[in-house]
Amino acid sequence: MPFETLLFDISSRYINLPADQIDTCIEEDQQRICEWFDLDLSSLWQWENINSKYMILTHLYSAQGRPDHPDRIDAHKVVPWIMRKVEKGEPFILSTKDIGTEAKVDQQFREAYGVKSSVIIPLVVGRAAFHGVVSFDTLRDERLWTKQTINRLVMVSQIFSSALARKVIDTKLRNNEARLRIAADSADADLWELDMITEELRATDKALEMTSNALDKIDTIDSLKQIIHPDDLDTFSQAISRSFEQHRQLKIEYRIVPGSDSPKWIYSMGKPYFRADGTPDRLLGLSIDITKRKKMEDELKVSRKRLAVAIDIAELGFYEMGENYQIVFLDERMRSFLGIPRGAKVNPRQFWLENIHEGDLFFVKGAIQAVTTEGTDHLVLDYRYRHPQRGVIYLHHLSNVLQRDETGRANRIIGVLRDVTETKRAEEALQVHQQLILEHKKELQQLTGRLISDQEEELRRLSRELHDDLTQRLAVLAIEAGKLELQMNTLDSTFADYVYGITRIKEQLIRISEDVHRLSRQLHPTIINDLGLIHAVKIELDAFMKQSMPQITFTHENIPDTIDQDIALCLYRFIQEGLRNIASHSKADKCELFLRYADQIFDLTLQDNGKGFHPKEVKSKLGLGLSSMRERVQFVHGEFFLDSAPGQGTSIRACIPHHKGEE
Repeated sequence: MPFETLLFDISSRYINLPADQIDTCIEEDQQRICEWFDLDLSSLWQWENINSKYMILTHLYSAQGRPDHPDRIDAHKVVPWIMRKVEKGEPFILSTKDIGTEAKVDQQFREAYGVKSSVIIPLVVGRAAFHGVVSFDTLRDERLWTKQTINRLVMVSQIFSSALARKVIDTKLRNNEARLRIAADSADADLWELDMITEELRATDKALEMTSNALDKIDTIDSLKQIIHPDDLDTFSQAISRSFEQHRQLKIEYRIVPGSDSPKWIYSMGKPYFRADGTPDRLLGLSIDITKRKKMEDELKVSRKRLAVAIDIAELGFYEMGENYQIVFLDERMRSFLGIPRGAKVNPRQFWLENIHEGDLFFVKGAIQAVTTEGTDHLVLDYRYRHPQRGVIYLHHLSNVLQRDETGRANRIIGVLRDVTETKRAEEALQVHQQLILEHKKELQQLTGRLISDQEEELRRLSRELHDDLTQRLAVLAIEAGKLELQMNTLDSTFADYVYGITRIKEQLIRISEDVHRLSRQLHPTIINDLGLIHAVKIELDAFMKQSMPQITFTHENIPDTIDQDIALCLYRFIQEGLRNIASHSKADKCELFLRYADQIFDLTLQDNGKGFHPKEVKSKLGLGLSSMRERVQFVHGEFFLDSAPGQGTSIRACIPHHKGEE
C-alpha cells in the first residue's frame, strides 16, 4: 500500500471519531506505521498535567511484545538531553553510536530497553507548548533515516497530536457540560439557547417540565410565546430586544399559563452573543421556576399587613439598637411611650434610663447587662416609668439580640414596648378585691362555725328537755296503763274489749317513747357522751337497717377512747347525713362504713353500690346534705372527698386531724 494511501486512511479515521475511541485508534496506527517502515517500537508520552514534571506513557506498540517499560518518569531527570532537544519543538534523530557524552544519562535509559536508533518528534498543536512526545525506534540495528521518512513520521505525529488535542478539548467540554447540567439540576433550572437568526430555541427537558408538558415540544421562540401570559408577552419581547441593544445581560420575570394549570412564574437570565459584524447571533441562558418564591413573597406581603394591623391593635412601640448601644431606629409610638417631644434632639437610650422609676432601676439595669454583655439573648420585664407628661406609668418590655461581636457584646438588638398601665392598675385592684374576698371568706367560715356551734347547743338543750321531761312522762303513762291492764284482767271477761284497747294504748305509748328517743339522738346525740362514738354509730346503723334500708358493714380500727367533742359530733353527723342520702337517692342494696385512726387523723369512708352520679353535674347545685357535710368537715379543719360515677356507686370520705388527749 502506498504511504499516501495509508496516511489518508489514518487521518480519515479520526474525523468525527468519538473521544473515547481515540486512544485505541492511535495504538492501532502506531502498529501500522511500524509495520510499514519495518520499525520495532513506538511510544507516545504525555505530560501528567499542565504543571507536572512527570510524563506518562499513554500509547505503546512493540513488535517484540510489551517491554518492561515504566509508565511514569521524571522526564528532565531520566532523559534530560532529550528533553532539551524536544523543548525546541523540532524532530530529531538519535542513534546509539552517535550519541555524545552529554547524553550519557539518556543513553542509559535507552540501553535498558535495547533501543538502537530513534526518530523523536514533539507533539505540538499550533503555537502552544508541546504536550507530549512520540518516538519511532529500532531495536535490531541502526537505521539510516531519510528526510522523506522523517517528514512522513512527522505527518503521522501531527495526526496523533491533533487527535489527542481534540480528545482533551472534548473531554473538557463534556466535563463542563456535565458540571453545568449538575449545577442546573441542583438549581432546578432549564438551560436554553436562542438562535436570533433562525429563532430556533434549544432547551433541556426541564423546559417541558416547567410547562407541565402543556406543549409537545418547545423548539422556537414562537412556541414559547404561546404559553406566556398575555399581560407579560410585550415585556418579555422588549426585554430580549433591550438585552441586545444595550449589550446587557437579560433578566426578566414573567408568567406562563401551562394549559389548565395555574399560572407559573419563571425567572430567565441570559447573555447575548454577537457575530463579527455586530449583529445579534444567539442568547444563551437559563430559566428557573420561581412560583413558590412568588407565592411566599405574596404571603409575606399579607403577613406584613397583618403584622402592621396587629401592631396597631396591640399598640406596640418599636426600636432598634446598633453598635455602642446607639438607637438607630425609633418609631413614633415609641417616642410617645417614652415622652420624647417631637423634634427634640435627645439621646433616646439615655432619656429612657433617666426616667425609669428609681424603685425598678436596679433590676432593669441588671437585665440590660445580662443581654448586652452576659450572653442572654431575650429580655422580658415589666417596670415603672416616670413619663414627663403622664406621671408614673407601667411598661412591658421585650427585646431580642440579633447579633454579637467577637467579644460577645450585643451590637444589634430589636425590641418593643407596650403601655400596660391600665392592665397593671386593674391587676392591683383585682388583688385588693381578692384579698377582701379572702378575708370575707374567713369571716364566713368563722360565722358558719359559730352558727353550727349555736345550732348544736340549741339542739342539745332541746334534746335534754325531750329526754328529761317528755320521755319520762310518757314512760310514767305507759306504766300506769300497764297497771290498769293488770287490774282489768282480774275482772270478768266482759271487759276483754277494754283490755284490748288499753293494750293498744300501751303499745302506742311505747312506740312514741322510742320515736321521741330517736328524735332526741338526732337533735343531739347525748349517747356519744354517754356510750362513746362507736357505740352511738352502731345504734344509729341498727335503727337505719330496721327501716328496711340497705345492709351496712361497719369496720373501725384504733379509735381512741377520748375524742374531741366537735370532731366526734362531726363524724356522727357525717354518717347520719350520708345514710339519709343513701336512703333517698342511691337505690343501693349494700353499704360499707370504714372508720380508722392513724397518724393522728380520723379517716372516715362511706360507700355504696348504688346508681351513682356525675360529680361535676352536681358541683354547682350541691344539696343541703353534701354542703352540710363539707362545711362540718371544714369547720374542724378536715378535708372532704367525693367520688362517684353513673352506675358505679358513690364514695364520700372525710379526713380530720386529731391529737389524742385533746379536749
